[in-house]
Amino acid sequence: MALQSILAVQTDLASLVLRITLGGIFIAHGYPKLKDLGKGTGQWMKSIGFPAGMGLFAGIAEFFGGIAVVLGILTPVIAALFVLWSIGLVWVSIAKIKKKFSGGYEIDLLVLAFSLVLLAIGGGVFSLDHLIGI
Repeated sequence: MALQSILAVQTDLASLVLRITLGGIFIAHGYPKLKDLGKGTGQWMKSIGFPAGMGLFAGIAEFFGGIAVVLGILTPVIAALFVLWSIGLVWVSIAKIKKKFSGGYEIDLLVLAFSLVLLAIGGGVFSLDHLIGI
């Protein structure tokens, strides 16, 4: 097997692991927001100066975006949106909530990094994108 083929398989496997991990994180964080129709998150967002409706929007974006990433559908688009979302999360954590790095916004930075890597390498062959030729 040529080195190029080995690297391609490794990238496809890395993409799969990354998609499952990143998607799982977003699903796990989006579901509770959907469960209460964004009310709890909306109240919290309102307390830091954002519209309360952002709570439900966050739940929809995180939950359904997470499912899309796990399945590998529209991976580059969802990954790009997750990059933007994660930049916002980091900004809110630092500027609005005043979190410290350790025990604060380091997870937000990891999610940002995961999203950037997924944007760069794509969904891989183990994705619906590949199956339908996107």
